[in-house]
Amino acid sequence: MVISKFRILYIAGQHPKQSKKNTYLFCILYFGAFVCVALAGDAIKYRSPDGKFAMRLAGDVSEIVDVKSGKTVLELEEVSGSWAKDSKLLWSPDSKYFAHFSADRRGGSTTIYRQKRDAGFDKVALPDFPDCEKKNVGKEFEASLEPRRWLNATTLVVLAREAWSNEDDPDKTSECERTITISFDAGGKASIKNTKKGKK
Repeated sequence: MVISKFRILYIAGQHPKQSKKNTYLFCILYFGAFVCVALAGDAIKYRSPDGKFAMRLAGDVSEIVDVKSGKTVLELEEVSGSWAKDSKLLWSPDSKYFAHFSADRRGGSTTIYRQKRDAGFDKVALPDFPDCEKKNVGKEFEASLEPRRWLNATTLVVLAREAWSNEDDPDKTSECERTITISFDAGGKASIKNTKKGKK
């Protein structure tokens, strides 16, 4: 059945709520559920290099989906709507790992996942990172771990950042940034390869 331009323009010109509802129903009939979900408002982004997986964001809920079927493979951490735009996902070049950054008021946290044989994903435990050299610590207002880039299929660079006020003078603040390289062995165990001060 041919879809006329008039029909598409008619849907686009309706009230937003009615248009969204009609678009969703219209798409189910002609394009399939996966495409419809994207058009109806759920953002599909961060596709894996092999094209098999992607992240779907629906409000505060983000999940990994199978691109072909549209089925949910893994539910990720909830992200508040105000921080969703700062959250991100980085895939390893071979699509076997991904680092999910969940932004929050203190900076954000990173969780690493590794693909299983059944196409699902398991969370990978991260090693303990060395502490910053801090003195006269008052209130700690930032503690974040952000993925920066994959050097190869098993090596990830992350940025760890901390910030705090001075205990004796709250108007004074200090910060510490470390660039940490993490490697993953054949079994998926993570270890620190090197640590450098500042952004690299």
